[in-house]
Amino acid sequence: MIKIDKFELSKHVKRGDTFYTPLTDPKGMGEVLSLSSWSKCWLPEFLWIGLIIHKQGRKKGLENLYHIIEELKKSEIAIPQMSKIFVLEKNKQEMFWSTVTKYVNIDILSPLCTVITPDINEIFYNIFFDYLINIDKSISELLNITRECNRFHDELTTDICFIVDWFYVLNGRLHISSKLDMLPKALSEYYNHFHDEEIMRTYRPMIRATFQGLCNLDCSKDFSEHFLQVLGEISECNPLKMVWDRKETMDFYKMATEVIEYFSASNEDKKMEIKYSVIMGMTCYIYRIYQEIVEKQMQNDIGGRILFRTMLETYINLKYMMQQENEVPDVYERFKAYGIGKYKLVMAKLREEKYSVSTDSQLDKKYMELIVNEDMDEAFINMSVGYFDKTGVRTKFQKCGEDELYEIYYEYATNFAHGIWGAIRESSMLICDNPVHTYHAVPDYRGEQNLRSVLCDSEMVMQKTFDTIASYVEMPDFYSCKIGT
Repeated sequence: MIKIDKFELSKHVKRGDTFYTPLTDPKGMGEVLSLSSWSKCWLPEFLWIGLIIHKQGRKKGLENLYHIIEELKKSEIAIPQMSKIFVLEKNKQEMFWSTVTKYVNIDILSPLCTVITPDINEIFYNIFFDYLINIDKSISELLNITRECNRFHDELTTDICFIVDWFYVLNGRLHISSKLDMLPKALSEYYNHFHDEEIMRTYRPMIRATFQGLCNLDCSKDFSEHFLQVLGEISECNPLKMVWDRKETMDFYKMATEVIEYFSASNEDKKMEIKYSVIMGMTCYIYRIYQEIVEKQMQNDIGGRILFRTMLETYINLKYMMQQENEVPDVYERFKAYGIGKYKLVMAKLREEKYSVSTDSQLDKKYMELIVNEDMDEAFINMSVGYFDKTGVRTKFQKCGEDELYEIYYEYATNFAHGIWGAIRESSMLICDNPVHTYHAVPDYRGEQNLRSVLCDSEMVMQKTFDTIASYVEMPDFYSCKIGT
């Protein structure tokens, strides 16, 4: 596993509707790139080596393994992969493990018998199975060693790579060029140094890189998958949750409520204008959403994020219309007409009984009919299946100078509104802290996972709304002084 820095967005290549990284670009490295996972593809093959080092101690474990490799070499069976050992002739398998048991007590490798049962390999099972073994303890040992070796750059993992490298050196399959200076030194001196020594910062990458070159095409994914599947089935999930505090500061909410109350008692000269009706109606709508988030304590919930997105979209429509009114004098009338037309379309279908909805449904066709006919008879109301303004949402954010709101907040919140996987994973799944379950995500059936609060962001949109309409309606002095507008 080569350590790779995060690529900047500018380094990504767009092909069609997909942005590829420099490594996955189908017209570049992506054409030949083959991905493999240390923990999923390689670790199960060499877990027996990890157990020896872990349970005997690093110094003794490495020395004993070196002696084991030397003896196995004499019999021409110096093979590190369990899947390859298991396909040797019976007498060679017995010889392999009898060599191992000269230096390793049976109890060190016996935990593997919880997975490597007779149907997988009877020879190994008969040698290492202990009838007095504690199954739960054995499973726990396997989980612990798997967790300790889970990442390719971990210290114990590098120790395993070192031993595998030596298997290849002593069985004659690794030949080191005379032009290389550091690798022979790393292979001969690695085991004499502790991991906290400075020289190991140089040795470890060389050991791992050598391992990668040797084993990339020399391991059985089938064996590893089966091993992890069996161990995964006999071990339980351990779901973890992120706990985010609820922000309970109410100062801005109280002030926003007072501002709304001030609006209700002022601006008398504008109350008959359609512009006033639309602007203040949208302002109240944004406030009502903000109010629900606060009073119903939805700030850490999925609903809070969906409502926040609606606040954003309403705000940007409001700001955009106020910018467009000089070029499009009837922009507010168009906005109202579009909305009424959308209501009329649903109402007419219900009235004509094209569909039948429950009497307990949220929809009430009589009340919808009242709203549709409020300003004029519906016979004169058109219905548009487009939008009141053909400008796309992103363009509106751009024209309003709100690129950050779109590219960060709106794009993020849209994941929750449309039920896209990132939002599902963050809100409704728990991470399983079981290494052999490959840290999979577990459905949050009990609703234990909460989310970071949206209150701060909701306050930001509410303040932007007030700032936007301040050019049209009178703002209270207490708000202007507090906010500094």
